[in-house]
Amino acid sequence: MLEESTTLSQNFLEVISDPQPVTIVSYQATPAHVVNTWSSYIKVVDDSTFLVPAAGMRSIEADIATQNSQLILTFGSMKFEGTEGPGRGYHVYATGEFVEAGKYFDLMKADLPWLRKVMIVHVQEVKQKI
Repeated sequence: MLEESTTLSQNFLEVISDPQPVTIVSYQATPAHVVNTWSSYIKVVDDSTFLVPAAGMRSIEADIATQNSQLILTFGSMKFEGTEGPGRGYHVYATGEFVEAGKYFDLMKADLPWLRKVMIVHVQEVKQKI
């Protein structure tokens, strides 16, 4: 059975723990903007918030600043059993905000000195896809 939630489930956290690419889409922009990061860079703050480092991501940042654009983030891993066999994947529907100072920025900068800003992701819905 496919999971759907407004928070980050234990099954989702298993997937995010496997260092895999993560795709971030600002889909209300015209055209949509797409960037990537690694799941190993993401820090979970609580069951509905996580942090993503931004070295670039200027297109997504501009979309959020000018259009309050909604985001879809995709996560997946072959390491964990899904609904039809090996492989589990999720779409996370969220909003985001970029910060360049403060406790979340300092927390991320300590581990990732190359980051320019931090995107705070506010989860609205998590849907398992496989």
